[in-house]
Amino acid sequence: MKRDEGFENLRTIFAADLAEKLKALDAALKAAKWDEVSVISHQITGTAKSFGYPEISGVAAELEHSARRMSLEYCTTLLKKISDLIVL
Repeated sequence: MKRDEGFENLRTIFAADLAEKLKALDAALKAAKWDEVSVISHQITGTAKSFGYPEISGVAAELEHSARRMSLEYCTTLLKKISDLIVL
């Protein structure tokens, strides 16, 4: 397997994992589990940046910080923005 193929395989795994993380974020937001929202957002921030998705990483970082302010409406908007950015 070439190096590029290996990286693309990892990106595919990232995409599947991201879909699961977004479901978990949605559930955490609905349950107002702000610490969980913050942790998952932090994970997305790092992995998205590593796999070449700086815009997703930036929005996830903003979501992480917004979770500390417990703004359901704004956090929900950011979650939708991440979903809209996914063209993996």
